[in-house]
Amino acid sequence: MPDPPDEYAIQFSEPARASKKDLPPDAALALLDVVVALAADPNAFPNRTQALSRDGKIRVYYHPSPPLQVTFEVDESRHVLYLEHFVAPRVPITKPIFISYSHKDAKWLEKLKQFLLPLEQQGFISVWDDTEIRPGAAWLDEIRDAIGLARVAVFLVSQDFVNSPFINEKELPALIEAATGRGCLIFWIAVSSSTFEATPLAKYQAASSTPLDLMSEAEQNKVLADISRKLKAAISQ
Repeated sequence: MPDPPDEYAIQFSEPARASKKDLPPDAALALLDVVVALAADPNAFPNRTQALSRDGKIRVYYHPSPPLQVTFEVDESRHVLYLEHFVAPRVPITKPIFISYSHKDAKWLEKLKQFLLPLEQQGFISVWDDTEIRPGAAWLDEIRDAIGLARVAVFLVSQDFVNSPFINEKELPALIEAATGRGCLIFWIAVSSSTFEATPLAKYQAASSTPLDLMSEAEQNKVLADISRKLKAAISQ
């Protein structure tokens, strides 16, 4: 039977040493346990860790309670874990949200964003959709990067969404994998009647399964307000 791998050596950067002194006692105590676990296995917390660099070496770990963020770098060749910075947020940790939709449903995107804006202004979430892509940017790379950072995926589901080759080949598989591999939350909203049961979303509970376009405007507003509250509750856990 092979021997278990040696623990990673730990090295503190100067910013890490300085920021450690600023941590409240409960966060400093939690940090000790986190560092021990990461030294034993840098991949110990897949659902709480997010890659910051494209190669995945620089990462940030989010501790739910007490609130704590640990930025670290993994050097597999030297078997060293570099601790870069610590912070105990006094405000909610912002969760990146990726919205996937068909361009033919752009009006629903804008309506949804109106109900997410208060959460964004309060620092609970940061919303990304492809309207954020800058002119001249490598759009596919920007979409991949946004998917890689997403902690919540919101899908606006219609038949145009179901039929979209790009969504089916690029966005949906990557976001479902993120849900399976690192705990990305899935929220899908029926904006019009569709054959959604033919997609991987069928196994996820809809945030709203009654199509929005079958509702009055007042009913739509109520449903979207409720979805915003559900989203806040989910990311606050």
